Amino acid sequence: IEFIQENLAKDPYDIALKASNYPELPIRDIALQIESRQKAAKKLPEWIQHKRLIFPPPHNLEQASSELTATYKATLYRGNNLLDITGGTGIDAYYLGKNFKNTVYVEPNNDLCTLASHNFKELGSNIEVHNSSAEQYLNTYTDSFSLIYVDPSRRSNTNKRLVQIDEYQPDVLSLLPTLLAKGTLVLVKTSPLVDIKQAISQLKFVSKVICLSVKNEMKELLFELKTGQHQIPIIHAVNIKKNSIDTVSASFDDEKNAEIKFDKPLQYIYEPNTAIRKAGFFKLIAMRYGLKKLDWNTHLYTSNEVMEHFPGRILQVLNRIKLDKKTIKKAYPTGKVNIISKNFPLSANEIKKKYALKDGGEEYLVFCRTKYFGNVCLGCTIDR
Repeated sequence: IEFIQENLAKDPYDIALKASNYPELPIRDIALQIESRQKAAKKLPEWIQHKRLIFPPPHNLEQASSELTATYKATLYRGNNLLDITGGTGIDAYYLGKNFKNTVYVEPNNDLCTLASHNFKELGSNIEVHNSSAEQYLNTYTDSFSLIYVDPSRRSNTNKRLVQIDEYQPDVLSLLPTLLAKGTLVLVKTSPLVDIKQAISQLKFVSKVICLSVKNEMKELLFELKTGQHQIPIIHAVNIKKNSIDTVSASFDDEKNAEIKFDKPLQYIYEPNTAIRKAGFFKLIAMRYGLKKLDWNTHLYTSNEVMEHFPGRILQVLNRIKLDKKTIKKAYPTGKVNIISKNFPLSANEIKKKYALKDGGEEYLVFCRTKYFGNVCLGCTIDR
């Protein structure tokens, strides 16, 4: 433990190569711990402070929830009994379990179980650990739970990333009847790339969907299931920021029935956060904030008065720039400007290449299609 703490800033591969210099220490295992701790530094800041915790290999940490997302989920649920049927690194079981009287962690991988058991004790948590497959545990134990949490593996045997729910392990779809019979609520975490409407159709009893992003980066899709649920589920677009959380909630019917108006680019341009875009709230967000849309498929919005609490990026329009290499070069002689491309023939990277631009500075060029002017380029500065 002392060696790990003293060498946290060093390259773990260099340390592993020097194993012969430390015959009294399990250097390869130590190097792996250093690598895992380096990768987990931002993801799990609280756990990093505990010197005696043993971290799983880096590939297990990739799918694991972050401290931020796990803590957020813990604000949503409480009750008597929690079952994490896909325990993994134990992050979710630990944070969710704080609001339950009893927590059960189930994991088929013996090594992960050993680590989780050790870490829970070090953290002062009395979570019950079972080294078992989800199927075996559900068939063996007759307990019922306030909440069953399911975060299935999204990696194939060849380490390929899996997106579709029917590819995950354990097989969530085949386990659904048992999960719903034993859990008052079931919470399923999926890849953020999953199609929400398709997942609702597959999971059947969805009462709530949470599109969860952190600092405008999509991290998780969460589907809450409840036996007998047949109503249209509410979609919550959640973005965790540094000091606050933006949440926009609505149903697909709310989005369908929302009325929008269009306008030319006005003084301010608005880009919704990634959670809102994932939820598909493209008309509703304009209606709720009194904004005009630039075009049907251009998910940018505009107004003359700034809407300060808009959940996303706000840009102030400085000028409209001719789509011409010479003009753009004259406006940005250093070539340093941030690029946004929305419903435009070229991607942001293609625009950078064509006009010899690179991200940087405080200004933005927004390339987009508008209903009234066609393709335009707008010179903007960040408002907030």
